[in-house]
Amino acid sequence: MINIVVVSHSALLARGVEQLAQQMMRGDGCRLALAAGVDDEQHPIGTDAVKVMEAIESVADGAGVLVLMDLGSALLSAETAIDLLDPQLAARVRLCAAPLVEGTLAAVVAANSGASLEQVAAEAQGALQAKQAQLGEASPAAKSLSLPLKQGKSLSWTVQNPHGLHARPAARLAEALAPFEAELVLEKQGQCVNPRSLNQLALLQVRHGDTIRLIAAGAQADQALAAFKALAEQHFGETVSAAQQPSLHGIPVAESVTSGPVFQAHSFWPTFTERNIGADEVLNEQQRLREALQHTLSDLNRLAERTGTLIGKPQAAIFGAHSMLLDDPDLQQAAYTRIAQRQCCAEQAWRQELEAIAEEYRALDDDYMRARELDVRDMLRRTLSHLQRQPLPPIALKAPSILVMDELMPSDVVMLDRRLVLGICLSGGNALSHSAILAKAMGIPMVVGMKDCMSKTRSGQKAMLDAARGVLQLSH
Repeated sequence: MINIVVVSHSALLARGVEQLAQQMMRGDGCRLALAAGVDDEQHPIGTDAVKVMEAIESVADGAGVLVLMDLGSALLSAETAIDLLDPQLAARVRLCAAPLVEGTLAAVVAANSGASLEQVAAEAQGALQAKQAQLGEASPAAKSLSLPLKQGKSLSWTVQNPHGLHARPAARLAEALAPFEAELVLEKQGQCVNPRSLNQLALLQVRHGDTIRLIAAGAQADQALAAFKALAEQHFGETVSAAQQPSLHGIPVAESVTSGPVFQAHSFWPTFTERNIGADEVLNEQQRLREALQHTLSDLNRLAERTGTLIGKPQAAIFGAHSMLLDDPDLQQAAYTRIAQRQCCAEQAWRQELEAIAEEYRALDDDYMRARELDVRDMLRRTLSHLQRQPLPPIALKAPSILVMDELMPSDVVMLDRRLVLGICLSGGNALSHSAILAKAMGIPMVVGMKDCMSKTRSGQKAMLDAARGVLQLSH
C-alpha cells in the first residue's frame, strides 16, 4: 500500500484537496495525511517541517509514501522533514513535483488500485496531460497503446452517464480493473488507453452516448470483462435517471454513491408477557432487574471500547452517556418502586419507566435532543434481552450489500462489519440520531426516512444508493 501526504500553505486548501480525494477512495487501499498551515492564529499561512514529518510518520505503515506540495517553500519543508526522519523510513518517501490537486487525485486512484510507489508517482506527474489535451495545448506525448493479441476478447458499452466518464466514475473503473492478471485496453473510436490509469481514461474524453470497448487478453480476461460489465450496468457508480428504473427517496446522512445487492434485515425486540406478581415475588423481580441492568452496563462498556478502537473516543462517549443514564440511582429506584407498588414483572416496570423518558425526549423542541429517544429505546431493548435471556442477534451480512431496515439502533451500527456494509437505507430513523452519527463516522453511506424501502425492495435485488441525493435506484 502506498500512502499520500499533502503539504500546503493553507489548511483550508488541503482539506479541499482531501475532500476531492475522498471521492476517489474506496476501501482501505490508500491513506491520506495532511500537513498544512502553521499554528499561528494571526498568520496561519505557511508550512512546518515538523508537521510534514509527523504526517509522513502517521502513514508510514505502507510500502511507501508519496508527498505532494503546493509552493516552493513547501518543498523546502518537505526536504527538511525527510532529513528529520529515520533513514529507513526516509528511503521509502518520495517527493513529487506534480500539481497538487490533479496530482493528488491521480495518485490516490493509482495507490488505491495497488500500484507501486514508482507507478503512483508517474500517475501523479502525468496528471496534467488530459487537461492540456482538452485545451489543445502542447503536452508530453502520451504512451500509445495497441490492441491486445488477436485472441483477446472484448465487451462494448454505450455510456449513459450524463457527464460521461468524469473523474469519479473513471476512478471506479480503474479500481475495478486493477486486480486482474490480464492485458487490458479501453478503446473509443480507434483510440486506445490503459483503463487502469485515471490519466489515460481522462485522455479518452468519454462523453454521454459514446461507445467504449474493453479488450482483454490473458489469464483473467474473462473476470476483467465480467467486472467491467457489472460496473457498467451500475453506470460506474453513478445514478442515471431512467423511467424504467424505480427509485425510492429519503433524507441523506453520509453522502456517497455505492451499488450492490440489497440485504433486508428486521429489527429484533425481545418478547415477553405482562404479568402480575404476588407480594412474595417482589424481591425476586427487583433482583432480576438489578442483574439485567448490570449485564447491560457491561455490554455498554464493551461497546464503548469497541467504538473507541474502531472509530474514536468522541464516538465512544455515546455509550458512556448511555451508561450514565442507565446507572442513575433515581431511575433504578423508580423501577424497583413500580414493581413493588403495582406488583408487575420487572420487564413491564422497566419498559414503562424508559418509555416515559423516551416520550419526554420526543416532546422536546430541540431536533438534536429529540433524536435521543432512540438511545433510550436501545437501552430498553438490551435490558429486556437480558431479562428474557433472548440474546440480541447480530446483523449478519454474508456479502457486500446495501442494508435495508426499518430502524437501526446505535449499538447495532458499531457491531456491523464495515467491509460488508456498502450503505444503509432506513424506512424510519433520524439524520441527527446517534445511529446516523456513528454510520457517518464509519464512512457508511446512509439514508433515513425512506418510507417504502422495506416493502418495495427484496434481498438480492441489485440497487444503487446515491446517498448525496437520498435516492435508492432499483434494478428490475
